[in-house]
Amino acid sequence: MGDERERIADERDRIADERDAAADDRDRMADERDRIADDGDGRVRGLIDAADARDREAERRDRVAEARDPSTSHQQAAIDRFHAGRDRDAAAADRAALMTRTGQSAAGRDSSAEDRFDAAVDRLAAEQDREHARKARDEAREERRQHDD
Repeated sequence: MGDERERIADERDRIADERDAAADDRDRMADERDRIADDGDGRVRGLIDAADARDREAERRDRVAEARDPSTSHQQAAIDRFHAGRDRDAAAADRAALMTRTGQSAAGRDSSAEDRFDAAVDRLAAEQDREHARKARDEAREERRQHDD
């Protein structure tokens, strides 16, 4: 009976090792997803900065157009306003791209959080398996001791 308990304990330790390895793999996957999300966030920040810069340039062009003398510079003012409109359109396109990428980044972070939770559950189960293995070994030793007496 003691040998059977030892075998069961060894099997529980093996299962615990497998669970720990699975948890490590999940953590590695979560780290990679987070790295990808961080890279995406950096690109998103770049898009925001570009959109803000284009909006500022559009405002500058509008101010220049307003400052022009309408009697002598109406064509140049119209050109300035045309370019300001293009800058605003480009800024709007940058912000639309931002919304698309933000959703992708959030999905990656959600998956990372799920992997980290599953890894923690795996580690808890591995810890419980090891505790059961320890108890089985203690019981086997006690059984052998009683049998030897």
